[in-house]
Amino acid sequence: MRRLPIAIVAGHVGLTCAGSCAGASSDAPSDTSTYASSDTSAYAADASTLASSGAPPEGPTYYRDIAPILAARCTECHRSGGIAPFAISTYEEAAPFAALIARTAVERSMPPFNLDNGGGCNTYVGAPWLSEADIATLATWAQAGAPAGEITGETLESPTAWRLDRVDLTISMPAPYAPTQPIIDDYRCFIVEPDLPQDAFVTAFEVRLGRPDVVHHLTLYALDSAEDEQAAADLDAAEEGPGYTCFGDTIVPSRWLVGSGPSDRGGDLPAGTGLRIGAGRKAVLQMHYNWQNGTAPDRTVIDLKLEPVVEHEAVIARIADTKLELPPGLPAVTESNEMTMDADYTVWGVWPHMHNLGKQLRVTANHGASESCLAQVNRYQFHWQRFAFYEQPLHVLAGDTLQITCTYDTTSRDTTTRWGFGTDDEMCIGFFYITRNG
Repeated sequence: MRRLPIAIVAGHVGLTCAGSCAGASSDAPSDTSTYASSDTSAYAADASTLASSGAPPEGPTYYRDIAPILAARCTECHRSGGIAPFAISTYEEAAPFAALIARTAVERSMPPFNLDNGGGCNTYVGAPWLSEADIATLATWAQAGAPAGEITGETLESPTAWRLDRVDLTISMPAPYAPTQPIIDDYRCFIVEPDLPQDAFVTAFEVRLGRPDVVHHLTLYALDSAEDEQAAADLDAAEEGPGYTCFGDTIVPSRWLVGSGPSDRGGDLPAGTGLRIGAGRKAVLQMHYNWQNGTAPDRTVIDLKLEPVVEHEAVIARIADTKLELPPGLPAVTESNEMTMDADYTVWGVWPHMHNLGKQLRVTANHGASESCLAQVNRYQFHWQRFAFYEQPLHVLAGDTLQITCTYDTTSRDTTTRWGFGTDDEMCIGFFYITRNG
């Protein structure tokens, strides 16, 4: 066992697009790989036939029972012009997909959320999580032939998409960027200047993508010294055009501030906490592009809400297994690692991270003979990554042992898979939003 201080994230570690539909808008890309099935033909049926199939009077019907569930959990994405590949905002739209809706609900492959929110290992603020009763209602409705029921006349709206309530600082790429050479996966770093006269703390952020159809993810990093700023400037000067190539990480020492993917437009950080931006210091905005949709220039913007002071300064920390080696051809390969806490911390949220082979992830804190669960992922999806904040923050103590365990399916591989930044490599990481106690 290694005894280490909790690792503060310094540099990019392969984060990819977040997959909640919070903040999804009509300009978001239709990435059907985010969804349980993009081939819906096997589930489609004729709505008029379904409507006439009937159901016992006591059984669930669309207008009375199903529409409220879909409006609360599904139609923010599954609407006309939304990020999802098909709409289910009306009976005529939803009924043909009743079987698909029920199956993905039972499997918990929809709504998109990686972490288990059932209460056995925490619950999360705003989690798009169906109750067991809602899942049973959807399944019973589908089995009964998707009856419409009586039209209630009530108009059901999806929850209003989150928006930043105040903008104190806007971070923008210094110039529009497009690659000058053919490339698909493109990591590009841009030096930006917050130009703050005094230290400030990020308490919320909202991302405005210039090219939502090509941005895979982004991360904003703080540069905390003149030496780090100069190192970034040297890299920038060595390449033509805006920014510099930075596959995998920023290349220079840096501290993670905020990050998001194409369907995660940002949000509020836990009340009383914030991430520091130093007075007069520069920052680096790392963009990961996939240029398959054309190379028209992008100029992405991040709006920040700042406070001059916060009760608790937060940082992003991680536990990882960087030495993983996954043999090919196996349905379940498990890797794990441990670290010992160097101080007392409050843990406010978690971002579990693996790549395409990942299936399950669990992080625990062990204090003597007792164990507490920090994160549990039962059905990992690569495209659903984002920070999730606990409804009740957790506490870990100096001397506690954190353990991360990741499970992978390598049946699609014929060679060993190792740690790496590419999506065909693998990772095993739990990122945590933490504040130090005392």
